[in-house]
Order: sequence, then C-alpha cells, then structure tokens
Amino acid sequence: MFKFFIIAVAVAAAGFSAYYAFRRSPVCSADGKYMATQSDCEAWGFNPDVCTQAIEKARAVVARAAPKSETMFQCEVRFSDCFEAQDGGFSPRPSFCLRPNKGADPLEVRYLEYESDRMNRKKTKEVRVE
Repeated sequence: MFKFFIIAVAVAAAGFSAYYAFRRSPVCSADGKYMATQSDCEAWGFNPDVCTQAIEKARAVVARAAPKSETMFQCEVRFSDCFEAQDGGFSPRPSFCLRPNKGADPLEVRYLEYESDRMNRKKTKEVRVE
C-alpha cells in the first residue's frame, strides 16, 4: 500500500512538473524556434549576422507597436525588460520566432508586460504584436 502511495505521488509530481513547464513555454508555429537574445539565437544554430538582423527587426516592430517610456526605470516598472530605441525612449525587449533557412525576418514578435491580479501581485502577461 505504501509503495502505491509513493508511486502515485511521484506520477502526480511528474505530471504537474511537465504541465507547468510546457504551459509557460511559448511555441512557434511551423518549424520556428523561440528566442529573445543573441545567445539564444546562436544556441539554436543561427548565423550571428542573421541573429543581429532579426533582433534589430524585432526591436523596430516593438518600438512602433508598444508604448514607450521616457526613462529605463519607467519602462522596467511596466515591462519585464527594456532597451533604448534609436529614435529615443525605451521599449520592452521583444522575443520572437525564427525559421531555419528563411532569413532574418522574425515571426510572432512578443513582449512581456506586468499586470496586477486581484491581490495586487505583479505577474507578467505576454503581448503578441501582429
């Protein structure tokens, strides 16, 4: 009986862990890879030049679509991570998808914005830029 209980607890813990890990993992459509930084991009096997171009393009998309803040502090209070846009102001750092052998055009650009729940706790909300 005790072995059955231990096995049931282990299976439940494994199931919960798998659900929690995959629930939080954003997924790209088709055969794309999800990334946010130069090192993420290079880890997926993309050329560093392609990574740099893709990050610049994703930042340009987010700089146009997301609200800007005047200072880095104001930006990081509202968003999880920020960068300074070329035309001034600070915008949230994007994450995006790239497809192998398809160039440096980022797909499914997203950024994380903080929101408060009913108990006034901060949690992140993923905002997808279409």
